[in-house]
Amino acid sequence: MKATLIAVAVHLAIIVIIPIQPLWVRATGTTVYLETEKMDPRALFRGHYAILGYQVAQNVVPAEMARESKETGKPVYVTVTTDRPGRFIAVSLGRPELQEGHACIVGRVRGWGSLNAIATQVAPDQRSESVDFPQIAQYFAWREEARRVETAQGDDLLAKVATSRSCNAQLVGLEPRN
Repeated sequence: MKATLIAVAVHLAIIVIIPIQPLWVRATGTTVYLETEKMDPRALFRGHYAILGYQVAQNVVPAEMARESKETGKPVYVTVTTDRPGRFIAVSLGRPELQEGHACIVGRVRGWGSLNAIATQVAPDQRSESVDFPQIAQYFAWREEARRVETAQGDDLLAKVATSRSCNAQLVGLEPRN
C-alpha cells in the first residue's frame, strides 16, 4: 500500500511540476513583441494553428557561428529590444548579459548552406543563417481566431512573447500591429 501511495505521489508531482516553468515565464517574464512572417493557420490533422517565423531571426547568424552551433549542438541566443515591435540587437552562442530594455530568446540555427546564400552567390564566409525558436514556433487557435489570423498575416501581426532572464520564451498571443 505504501509503495502505491509513493508511486501515485511521484506521478502527481510530475504532473504539477511540468507546467510550472512555462507558467512562471508567462507570469514573471519580460514582454517582447516580435514581427511575424507569413503563415498558414490551418492543418487538416492538427486543427487550427499557425507556424510562426520571426523577422528578428532572419539571416542573423554569421557563417562561423552557425557552423559551430551545428557541429557542437549549442543553441544560439538572440537578443532583442523590448520595443513594439522588438528589434534585433545581437546573436551569440552563450547566454547574454541583458541590459535594461533588452530580452533574449534561445533558438537553433535553421540550416547550414541555405539556398538563399547559394542562389545569390554569396561568399561562404559572408553567409548568414536564420534561427528557429521551437518554444514559440506554433500558435494554436480556435476557429474564429484562426480566421482572424489568416486575414492579418505577416507584417500586420505581432507575437506577444514572454521571456525569462534565462532566455526561455512562451508565446502569449498574437496582436494586430496597431
